[in-house]
Amino acid sequence: MATYDTYNSLKEWAPLTDLFNKLPSKLPNGFFTQDVKLTCLDVLPEFLALGTNLGVVFWYDRKKKDLQRLRCEKQNVQVTVVKIISTVDYMVACGSNDGSINIFQIPKSHPDCIPESLKPKGKQVERYTVTDLHKSPITAIEWAKNGMKLFSGDKGGCIVLTEIDFYMFELKHICKSMEILNESYEVVQLSYSQQRLLVSTTYRSIICQRQEKWKVCQVGKKDRKILGPFGGVIYQSGPKTTDAVLYCTRPGLRIWVADYDGNVNKTLLFKDLLKKECSEVPIINPISRNLKMLKPQKEPSFGVLLPFNDNLLLTYNNDVIYVLDPEKMTVLETMSHFRNVLWVATYRDEIFVLEEERSIIRVSYRPEQHPDVDVNSASPVSSAFLPITSSIKDITNKLQTSSIIPAMSPFLDSTSDVNIHTDNSLIMNAEEAKESPIKSRIVNPEIEKKFNDIGKQQFSEKILFRQTKHRKKMSASTISLSSNSSEEKDGYIKPTLMTLSSVGVLPDLRSPESIQNDIEYKEKILADILNLDKVKISLDKLHENDCDEVEDAPEEEAALNLGNVDDIECVEIDEEPSSKSPVIKDVPPACLNIPNDWKLADIQLNVKNDNSLSDTSLTDWEIV
Repeated sequence: MATYDTYNSLKEWAPLTDLFNKLPSKLPNGFFTQDVKLTCLDVLPEFLALGTNLGVVFWYDRKKKDLQRLRCEKQNVQVTVVKIISTVDYMVACGSNDGSINIFQIPKSHPDCIPESLKPKGKQVERYTVTDLHKSPITAIEWAKNGMKLFSGDKGGCIVLTEIDFYMFELKHICKSMEILNESYEVVQLSYSQQRLLVSTTYRSIICQRQEKWKVCQVGKKDRKILGPFGGVIYQSGPKTTDAVLYCTRPGLRIWVADYDGNVNKTLLFKDLLKKECSEVPIINPISRNLKMLKPQKEPSFGVLLPFNDNLLLTYNNDVIYVLDPEKMTVLETMSHFRNVLWVATYRDEIFVLEEERSIIRVSYRPEQHPDVDVNSASPVSSAFLPITSSIKDITNKLQTSSIIPAMSPFLDSTSDVNIHTDNSLIMNAEEAKESPIKSRIVNPEIEKKFNDIGKQQFSEKILFRQTKHRKKMSASTISLSSNSSEEKDGYIKPTLMTLSSVGVLPDLRSPESIQNDIEYKEKILADILNLDKVKISLDKLHENDCDEVEDAPEEEAALNLGNVDDIECVEIDEEPSSKSPVIKDVPPACLNIPNDWKLADIQLNVKNDNSLSDTSLTDWEIV
């Protein structure tokens, strides 16, 4: 088996441009469209499965560069986890946010060497749904190697086993599901091997073994001091059951190494190793330093464990990915230049990182190459990342086969060592190129003499144009605004004068009824402010002025003469109303036809202070 020493350094070789060119940015949802956001992924050498927030799983063929859609039963439900396995067919299991599990059976394409009579016909993609067992979002899914058992865990700690019989599965389209365990804590990771299931929750890690009933054994005797997304994986080093080793992450950058019975053999401490400088995996588009400084600084910790490259382990959190060697007790690589780590999937020596909602990064020891695909027939996007030497060779081959160099052969030296295959039939007889004569402009000698005479004359410097810088003058509007601004001197504040805009008066869009109601309401407010209920106005003179129909009379004679103070009588209010005086109720004053040209400057207010009254409130102004 190949190890990491056989290949070059671990890095990102090329972006997955072809995948994102075919991946739609939006999908229709009724009359509207919604943005497509990637939530999870899983990988095989031939295919890549991408879960989305709209209940759609994208099935990408890495060899044929083809993208298909697998729709779940319930649309617009986020896919939280996806897991694929290659058996008789490709089995794709995806868990949703509502607790349902959709299983897709995708038939394999048979090689061309098999005759058509032996190939199965009419086999299409089939979908099966497991419902009513999980009551919370699915967080982990694990397949058995033969694809006949599917384990699923949710956020509430419920673990369900789904058994699939391919014969009954194809005939009756049914599968058997049952709940085997409930841990009451969120399931972080599931790992199955040799009839044993390793369940890692936020509280602890346990081993489940099926006998007559499911037997549960805790890994290690010490409980965790804190709850966290710590995972575990079963590493099968040999065919025997005793060859299996359990790796479980712990708080404080530790990993437990245990046997199948849950007994911890040793603890791997990586805290001191990570304090030293570790090798960083280079990526094409890393996060900038400014954005990295803005990210909240979290304490480094291990999370989900994944097997990588046969004998290595990969663990990650939301910020950093670690590649560890448990046998040599070393940290091989770290990847900390990501914006955010949403999901990580591994297969042999390949790592696929879901950095953001629409960003996938492939990291490996070697570039992505498929032997079945011819390099010359590759897409132009992939050919852009070929070595420079191959592109130069292609250019020379094209130049030799084209008609450019054969046409240039007469101009080459016969003693040159360049070997060019020329074809005389391609050489064309060309005429000698001559430079076209320049047309001279005809100038009138009289006009030229006048210009020369003008140039010899002397002029004063006042008529010469010189460019000067002019300061922009302040407009009148800005001067008026600055002069009208409020100033505060000696504790007194001058009022700010408001000027009308030059746009003009806008038309009143209100109805006549609303205008009349507003006028009556403002008249009532004005009457309350001016205390008009305490003022009597002689109605006789108003009646005489209203009855006057003389057209030549000026408006001042028809209006109320406010200069006579005798027409206004102040009403004194007694503390105890007499029995003869009628009881006046609180009735709003009647609206009178009062002209608008009152000469308020000519009104003199006479205030009489009555000392006999005990109420001091009567000393205020009665008329404003």
